[in-house]
Amino acid sequence: MTPQEAIALVDSLLQSANKKQKLNDIQSRVFLQTWEGHSYQEIADRLLYEHDYIKKVGSHLWRNLSQIIGEKISKQNLQAVLRRYQHCSAGILPASEGDSSTQDWGEAIDVSQFYNRQQELETLKTWISGNSTRAIGIFGLGGIGKTSLSVKLAQQLQSQFEFVIWRSLQQAPPLDAILGDILPIFTGSSTAKNYSINALMEQLRQKRCLLILDNQESILQGGNRSGQYQQGYEEYRQLFARIADETHESCLVLTGREQPGGFAVRSGENSPVRSLQLFGISPPVCQKILADKGLKPTLLQCQNLVNHFGGNPLAIKLAATTIKTIFSGEIDAFLAQGNTVFSDLWDLLDRQFDRLSPLQQQIMYGIAINQERATPANLKAEILPKVSGRQLMEALQSLAERSLIFDELSLNYTASTSLMLQPAIAEYVKERWLEK
Repeated sequence: MTPQEAIALVDSLLQSANKKQKLNDIQSRVFLQTWEGHSYQEIADRLLYEHDYIKKVGSHLWRNLSQIIGEKISKQNLQAVLRRYQHCSAGILPASEGDSSTQDWGEAIDVSQFYNRQQELETLKTWISGNSTRAIGIFGLGGIGKTSLSVKLAQQLQSQFEFVIWRSLQQAPPLDAILGDILPIFTGSSTAKNYSINALMEQLRQKRCLLILDNQESILQGGNRSGQYQQGYEEYRQLFARIADETHESCLVLTGREQPGGFAVRSGENSPVRSLQLFGISPPVCQKILADKGLKPTLLQCQNLVNHFGGNPLAIKLAATTIKTIFSGEIDAFLAQGNTVFSDLWDLLDRQFDRLSPLQQQIMYGIAINQERATPANLKAEILPKVSGRQLMEALQSLAERSLIFDELSLNYTASTSLMLQPAIAEYVKERWLEK
């Protein structure tokens, strides 16, 4: 359900209860901002209103909707309740003629422009088509294309499943909200009260379902050890473990910037749990992206951009806009001027960097500033003398699992391993260090 569809649904609900009633301008704006996951304080700051007034508008609206629907609505469960009401009042129809599967795409993005992840698609389809893979993780840096790949995969495999359900965890919904959203899709009824992991597992055993949960890093903690669940979200670990371990013919696909706890230990080549690390695109694909932006790059220029941004499609698209509008299409001039990380790309890296612990941030600064001498041994001796060897290796491993650092050979770090950052990430980290 898009925000506009949600607004239309709320308007119809209010008008059905009171023909003269409809969302006014401020209610519409508060509703949309809440739907996008903003707090009352953030909404107040954006709309230039007092916090208490915005809270009053929101509370009054949720109370009215609760009375009309017959179920308590709050900021936290708004999306889940409205989706469930829509499913059960209008029904869910097959998405395309001749396709017997029931599909609910949630807030899945448009992938009509999809840039050549054919090898990764074939790998994922092979894993799933054999009916033996119960859980798959697609992991990589923000902007690398995980969400697009998950949507395209579901589109291409929808005929193999009775149900296809795609959901985003970006706003960190509690597990009971997700279960309350998903289970009525299976049952076709909102009257059931058993929205539990047991109930979902029973449905996954009875029906073949492809369930995609995007942005799962949103339910994980930042900090020194990757994969740890936030307080109040530990039940997700139980859900993922049961889907991975119990016998059924459904498949869970997770996407995220890091693996959730308990996932890596279950993953393996001969296991029903598989992991795909998503890396950057190739120069020919970069050339296609730039051509679609109205640029005419050479393959060598594309190679330089891929090297600089680690082949990150989002970073390349953002750079293409700057190259066209500010540098008159001159890619070499853009790279030569030295400032390639700003605006949306800066914000993207900010969100990832802010999830790191102080120790991990210190390591990133150390690698960016001393790239020629960036080995675990030198970091320990010159920058982090008071940090134990165990703490250092845990932090390095966590940074690697988040795709923020790498070495030329492997992720099995030794004292002499040369640690590296992508050039764009190194530029960003140096700028942050200078700001400090």
